[in-house]
Amino acid sequence: MHLTNEELIDYMHGELAPQQDAAVYEHMESCQACRAEYDAELAMTEMLRTHAREDERELPAAVKAEIWQRIRNARPSLWNRAASWVRPAVAVPVAAVIALAAYFGTSYMGPQGVPAIEAGYYLQDHAALNGTVPFNDRSVTPTDLMNAAPVDNQQAAVAVPPVEYTADVTH
Repeated sequence: MHLTNEELIDYMHGELAPQQDAAVYEHMESCQACRAEYDAELAMTEMLRTHAREDERELPAAVKAEIWQRIRNARPSLWNRAASWVRPAVAVPVAAVIALAAYFGTSYMGPQGVPAIEAGYYLQDHAALNGTVPFNDRSVTPTDLMNAAPVDNQQAAVAVPPVEYTADVTH
């Protein structure tokens, strides 16, 4: 089986997968007809490249001079001139605001800015919620909660009596 013209062109331009590239190379080493077709395709490609280089034309000197003259004499529009002055006037304050927000904002976003809540608060809150369950045998009335002694801020833990939950599932 011989290689197709498309396979040869893809091989010549390095567009084949590595396995297929190796298979084409091995086939051309053993098949003189495919090697001759490859050499002919390579010669035609080189001839077309040479022809394209020879036909490449330069712009006439007068046309080049006119283009450069227009570029040098071009005046920016009023809008472009105004925009060139506005860019720094807007960009610098915006950059300053971003820098200040990054500098001062970190103290409010990090763990340093978060107020610490002591564990005693959570335990007292939990005990208060469990004590006010309306159908609980051990419920505490709101007046009992208001008369309770406040938790000291330096206290590490609050002793809370265990709460038992029972459910009546009879219908």
